[in-house]
Amino acid sequence: MNRFALALLSGLLSLSAVAQNLRDPTQPPGAGAVSPAATVRTGGPGWSVIVVDGRAHVAVGTRLYAEGQMLGRARVERITETEVWLREGQAVRKISLYAGVQRRSVPAAP
Repeated sequence: MNRFALALLSGLLSLSAVAQNLRDPTQPPGAGAVSPAATVRTGGPGWSVIVVDGRAHVAVGTRLYAEGQMLGRARVERITETEVWLREGQAVRKISLYAGVQRRSVPAAP
């Protein structure tokens, strides 16, 4: 095998290795095939609130959950635009969807 063919083969193999490590740019960072039950504890990446026909749903991966539905072992109690409340037995937990982000009003311009 000549040097050119060997160099070409080596280059193609290294490109395929790099391409396998690239993430899907259409997915949020850290998104993956994680079960809803595994992310209930933390609120995991990829959670968002979607309103369908005037009713709020929490989107976890590709699944939508409305108030009253089970998300893993927890029941969705309440959904707002920034938080989800989950009930497991007698305990109710509030999960902030945007940790570190605070909502506040901006004064009107004069």
